[in-house]
Amino acid sequence: MRFLPTILSAVSLLISVTNASLSTDILYWPLESSHPSVLARVSYDPASLKSDVISYHPPKDDQSDSLVRIGLYTSTPTNKKQWVGSLVSLSSLTASEPTFRLHLGPANEIYTISLSSSSASAQGLTSGPQIDLVSNESGTQPHLNRPVVVGPDGQTPEKPEEKSLLQKYWWVLLIITFISMSGGGGE
Repeated sequence: MRFLPTILSAVSLLISVTNASLSTDILYWPLESSHPSVLARVSYDPASLKSDVISYHPPKDDQSDSLVRIGLYTSTPTNKKQWVGSLVSLSSLTASEPTFRLHLGPANEIYTISLSSSSASAQGLTSGPQIDLVSNESGTQPHLNRPVVVGPDGQTPEKPEEKSLLQKYWWVLLIITFISMSGGGGE
């Protein structure tokens, strides 16, 4: 009876973990600045590839032609705080509703962020930034380890020229001629 609350709390924790979505901060970092600032906070579910923008703070457009880095910090075995991201113009973040592409790794963690244009934002169908989750799926695989046939000189052999119908079936004409010549003549 004393273990019943422990079991119930473990089951509720398991249910909350399976239904929980992950969240991350998208950072922007002007080239002139010494540290990044938070651009957006995003929650996402890697199982269903659904995402939601929790908060979005677009930067002030002081110089429309200046460049900013967008990205996030990840941890690698060699570096616990590794910056990954891409370089975009500041006007692409402030002029329209941006579409952020979050690329998921094998363990459903975000390993990089990129910015793309949205067709829906051009039509006025959206309000605020859009999030696209890109899952880690294998593409088509090349056929490796096929032997390459080369000649004695190291060159690939040339394909022979295709023969004409007469060159292929000359023997049939020879047989027909022989049968017609050896046939019995009339009386």
